[in-house]
Amino acid sequence: MSNTSTNSTASVSKDWVLLPKDEHKAVSLIVHERRSSLALPWFRFVYAQGDDFKLQIIFATHLITISGEGLAPLLEAVAANRVLSVTEPTENEAKFSVRGPNAGEHDGAAIHSITVEKFK
Repeated sequence: MSNTSTNSTASVSKDWVLLPKDEHKAVSLIVHERRSSLALPWFRFVYAQGDDFKLQIIFATHLITISGEGLAPLLEAVAANRVLSVTEPTENEAKFSVRGPNAGEHDGAAIHSITVEKFK
């Protein structure tokens, strides 16, 4: 689940991918839940709020709620439209604080769960 496949991305967590600060804004945010994925265009972004443990990203059509730890840098990146994707870890990754195919121990900034609500 590594998110740094090229040198053009910068991130503080394995659970999200950011554009470097010197690059243009991202076009869309891709949300990878455990069983589905969703792409939302940044031009539909309304606002975000949160702290180190919970973040809400509000688009015109959807509410994305992310829980975890160390999320303050993610909130800053959301405000600048620099987030390319966020990925919800598998249940075992979240439960045992491991990430990736080699199941290495993970500490630091992490997403525990993501919920997506579509506005009616």
